[in-house]
Amino acid sequence: MKRLILPALFLFSSQLFAVQRAENYAQAHPLVKDDGYVLFAYAEDWDTFSKKLCESLMNDPDIQKAAGDAVFMPLPIPNVTTDEKKKAMEERYGELKMPVESAPRSYPAILLFNKNGRHSSTIWGPFMAKPDPKEIAKMIQQRIADIKKQTVILEKAEEAQGVEKARLLGQASDFKDLVMPEFWPDRLINALKKLDPNDETGYQRKLRPPMTFVAEALKVEQSGDWKAAIKLAESWLNDPIYTTYQKQTFHAIIIGMIHRHGNIKDGKEIRRHALAMKALDPESMLGKSADLAVREWVTSFSLAEGWTPAVLQDDSEPIELTGALPVKEPGTYKVTFTFTNGRHAANITSVTLYDGDAKIAEDAHVGRAGIPDTNNVYTLTVPKALTNPRIFVKFDQRRDRDPNGYCDSSGRVTITH
Repeated sequence: MKRLILPALFLFSSQLFAVQRAENYAQAHPLVKDDGYVLFAYAEDWDTFSKKLCESLMNDPDIQKAAGDAVFMPLPIPNVTTDEKKKAMEERYGELKMPVESAPRSYPAILLFNKNGRHSSTIWGPFMAKPDPKEIAKMIQQRIADIKKQTVILEKAEEAQGVEKARLLGQASDFKDLVMPEFWPDRLINALKKLDPNDETGYQRKLRPPMTFVAEALKVEQSGDWKAAIKLAESWLNDPIYTTYQKQTFHAIIIGMIHRHGNIKDGKEIRRHALAMKALDPESMLGKSADLAVREWVTSFSLAEGWTPAVLQDDSEPIELTGALPVKEPGTYKVTFTFTNGRHAANITSVTLYDGDAKIAEDAHVGRAGIPDTNNVYTLTVPKALTNPRIFVKFDQRRDRDPNGYCDSSGRVTITH
């Protein structure tokens, strides 16, 4: 008897939690449980490929297992919507409604509805071009789990008011790959503004499209204070509510501002923000552009490359000469600035040597690297061996530059002992 009962119980339990299939809403609704509905949409009549693909996915054991007790429905989409086909479609769809904004733009597609008949997610496009059943199964399993959580939050939101309701609606919008058609997308922000005028929850900020931040920063920049635009973007970065993509946008705003208005000393800031932008999401478009920004925009004033116009944009602070400096041994060193090309001369007012942060020697006089070079050699006396030699040069371009402050000058720096 036990041999008969155990297999019977096993078969009964496996059928109890198995995916069930229905041809339309009228059949599906009495069968629906917590895992909701999964519709496999394909182009009706003319596209046999998408129909066969949907059939194979509906019959795949991994997908069936991942879908739990969801009800599967095939959903042929008519190519030409006649009155007759429209009526048949409405009868098939029943109370499963999908707003136009969240409809798939290509077929085949998989549409997921919660147990209440609310459309919550769509798998379409690249995922369905050559679908891997195991990957589709993982996606369906994760999305059904998230739909359940989102449904609970939305049910709580229906009973809440004011800021608490705004917080719950915001939490419901946090789920990746899930939609909220009744609040799509500006409608949600407008609803939050009414419920939470002061944005105590932060979700109005979090839901702002990244380009609105760009427009706001550019407006500040155009007022004449680009550093204020950077401070604004930095304040956004300090707010933990923002998403990864928003934060990458803030870093990109700062990088752009520095590139347009800054000088060589700001190269380290470009590098810092580029690395932070990349670290947030290395595979994203902005993440991949970080290396390009550093390569193209972070200039250097080095012993190997000399100076370029980018070095001479600021007259206020000394600029460090980078590279392997041959000034570690005691003795007298000559630092020579030689003009190579450009429309302007480079004017030098001082060359200072440090060992780490300790000042060792300085030659402060007005020199000119141009045509001709005049007083362009600076002498540094090193009294003892150095462990970390650093040379800083101060330029003064008040005379040699165009009306916009640009100095077109390039040259090389040599150090002899």
